[in-house]
Amino acid sequence: MSLLQLCPSLRETTNEQFREFHDFTVSCGQPLATVLITNRQTCRKCKKDLTVLENKVHVVVVYHSERGTYLGSRVTKHCKKCKIYEHYGFWTEQGKKHLDSTCLENTYLLSSEDTAFHTSLIRQCSNLLVVGAVAFSTFATSYNRRFGYVKQSGTTELNDSVHSKPAKRMKR
Repeated sequence: MSLLQLCPSLRETTNEQFREFHDFTVSCGQPLATVLITNRQTCRKCKKDLTVLENKVHVVVVYHSERGTYLGSRVTKHCKKCKIYEHYGFWTEQGKKHLDSTCLENTYLLSSEDTAFHTSLIRQCSNLLVVGAVAFSTFATSYNRRFGYVKQSGTTELNDSVHSKPAKRMKR
């Protein structure tokens, strides 16, 4: 008997295994394909241990250069004494957001509370935009086609579920 017979999932590609795990975690109610959490263990002011806020796990839409768009989670840590909240790539104190000096070295960049971009995707896009090789709309269309997000009657499948009417055309 071979190992492939004992564990047939070894025949699947990494992307297939990732998609299967992603779909499983979403069906369980907490997307865990990518978990964005700071590496910081202690408070930047008082040096006491940070604690994870269990009720502060948020769903994040992740745009990945190799896997397409999927759901992940963002976890918050905090210091009870200093009231500092540590996030992936930034921290907040008294409602004010501060970026970590190394946030551009992270694998992902949180652009908002619920959106993260794989930094490789940002680099690909910026390189093409800077040299004028492609417009952003062309890059976005290419990304959508690559991962099977097809247009249907003027809007994408994602937009059909979010918007009831098509977007207005911008004037030139």
